[in-house]
Amino acid sequence: MKFSICIPTLNEEKYIGGILSCLEKQTFKDFEVTVVDGNSQDRTKEEVLKFSSKYPLQFLKSPQRGVSFQRNYAEKKSSGDYVIFFDADVMIENDFLEKISNHLEKENIDILTTWNKPISDKPIDEFIYLFVNIFMLELIKKKNPGAVGVFICVKKSSFEKIGGFREKVNFGEDFDLAKRLHDSGFTYALLKKPKVHVSVRRFDKEGRLNMIIKNLRAATYYLTNNNNYIDKIQGKFKHEFGKF
Repeated sequence: MKFSICIPTLNEEKYIGGILSCLEKQTFKDFEVTVVDGNSQDRTKEEVLKFSSKYPLQFLKSPQRGVSFQRNYAEKKSSGDYVIFFDADVMIENDFLEKISNHLEKENIDILTTWNKPISDKPIDEFIYLFVNIFMLELIKKKNPGAVGVFICVKKSSFEKIGGFREKVNFGEDFDLAKRLHDSGFTYALLKKPKVHVSVRRFDKEGRLNMIIKNLRAATYYLTNNNNYIDKIQGKFKHEFGKF
C-alpha cells in the first residue's frame, strides 16, 4: 500500500515545516508528498524544498488558486493507492500513517477520517473540537458521514470515480466529498484515534465565539437540509483559503 500525501498551500512558511517534519519521522515509509501552491508571496517554497532529500517530494505551482482545485491538481499528479489530504498547519504522531495503513489493511474502506485535537491548552478550544468530533462527525456518521479537511484519506480510484472535490465549493468541500462518496455506495470509516493535531490560528483570527456560532449554524444546515446542504451554505459563511 502506498500513500500519496497532498497538501495545498498559500503563504504557509510558518506552518508547513511542521507537517513535513512529522512525515520525515513516520514509521510507515511508503509514501510520496505533493505540495501544490497557490502563488505564495512568502518563503513557502523554500521551506518545502528543505525536505526534498528526506522522501519523495514535489512542489508544484497551481494554475489556479483554491483549496479544492489545488487538492484535485495534486491528486492528478499522484501515484499511490490512497490519497491523503492534509492541511498545511497540522501535526501528527510518528506512527500515524502506520496506524492508518493497518486499519485499511483490515477493512476495505474508500474514505477514512479521524477525530481532531487542537494544538492549544485552552479549554474553549478543546470544547470546540469536541463539538465537531461528536456532533458533526460521530453522532451522524451512519446517516450523513462527514469529514474535516485537515485530514481525509480516500482510495484514489474511488476519488476519481466521483470527480474529486467540487471546485466551485469554497466552504464545506470536505463534507461534500464524504457525502458524495457515501451516496455513491462507497465505504466510510471514522476513527477516534490516531488524532490529527490542528492549529487554532483560525480561532485566533475569527474569535472563539464566532467559530462556535459558525459550527452550530453549519451543523444545523447539515442536519436539516441534507439533500442540498452544501449548495445552501455557499456564501453564508466567510471562509477564505489562506486568509489568516
